Amino acid sequence: MATSLSPSEVECTCPVCCDIFTDPVVLLCGHSFCKDCLQHWWRQSSTQTCPVCKELFKMRQPPRNLALRNLSDNLRQEISQRASTGAGGEDLCSLHSERFKLFCVDDQQPICVVCRDSKQHKTHDCEPLSEAAEDHKVKLRKAQMHLRTKEATFKRVKGECDQIASHIKLQAQQTEKRIKEDFQKMYRFLRAEEASKIDALRTEERQKSQKIKIQIDNLNSEISSISNTLKIIAEQLIAGDAPFMLNFKTTIKRAQDQTMLPNPHIPTGTLLDQAKHQGNVQYKVWSKMKGIIQYRPVILDPNTTSPAVTISDNLSSVKLSDRAQQVPPNPERMTGFYSTVRGSEGISSGTHRWGVEAFGDWAAGRTASSLLHSGDQLTGSGRE
Repeated sequence: MATSLSPSEVECTCPVCCDIFTDPVVLLCGHSFCKDCLQHWWRQSSTQTCPVCKELFKMRQPPRNLALRNLSDNLRQEISQRASTGAGGEDLCSLHSERFKLFCVDDQQPICVVCRDSKQHKTHDCEPLSEAAEDHKVKLRKAQMHLRTKEATFKRVKGECDQIASHIKLQAQQTEKRIKEDFQKMYRFLRAEEASKIDALRTEERQKSQKIKIQIDNLNSEISSISNTLKIIAEQLIAGDAPFMLNFKTTIKRAQDQTMLPNPHIPTGTLLDQAKHQGNVQYKVWSKMKGIIQYRPVILDPNTTSPAVTISDNLSSVKLSDRAQQVPPNPERMTGFYSTVRGSEGISSGTHRWGVEAFGDWAAGRTASSLLHSGDQLTGSGRE
């Protein structure tokens, strides 16, 4: 027992575990013990004797010492408060107010010399606190080093993600701009085609309207002439015999001439050729648009370009850049070559053929996507 213990602490200390009583019981001889400590002692000795005076205890169960339990609980709380609020309290055992000098390897906690002799730690492996602290500091320094490395990795990846986030916005802006430009080109083409179709329609309408107008005017003239002849004939029929006979020769000749006129008819092709203007308009325009739009079977993937190259707006050609491009280090980007780019779609089988316009030193070919980051040589290279 440590000499620094107060009289009250001595009275509340179990003779078996050398710790403050926990659920104390009292024997007929007057000695008190922790209930668990006494049961453990009796199991080891096989006899129900007092651990201090060896007097035989003939009762089945010892009575509880409630007064001593309350005193022990109050003393334990007092020691705990004193240890936590006193100077250097963090170095003192809350149970015994002794400085921590040992480290229990089994329980992984600092203990005092009194704790070492207690029931809880008596059979445990203990070592000097300074040695244990030094060993654990080594472990903690290693963990600190690994954590710093991990922190640096997370910060690096976070920075790359920030760069990717900014690049995504830039990609969206550039792509939207180019999509709008492409559609504006198609809109202009479609508007031009619409204007051309409507102009052709109105031209035919004007021509055929002029023709039918001329024919209507001619018919109106003939109808007027015939109407006049019929009027003259009607007047001659009611005239006297002498006037009738004087004008008969002229009237009959006029009537005969107009009777011999060919019957009028409507010529073919008078109406608009609606089928020509309206039929398959969309297909005809699409066919014409397809003839002026260039199809590229291989589209380059901007997400795979190395920083040393720039890719064209239509994603069909690539060239060396005057300076390194600011691109995020995404996993798809090719880093095995100085200047490379990959097609946007891969192939797994079949026969494929493309034409490549190349200038200067170049390399083109195919390889497995898993090798594109390793720097292995692509198939096909040359100089032009």
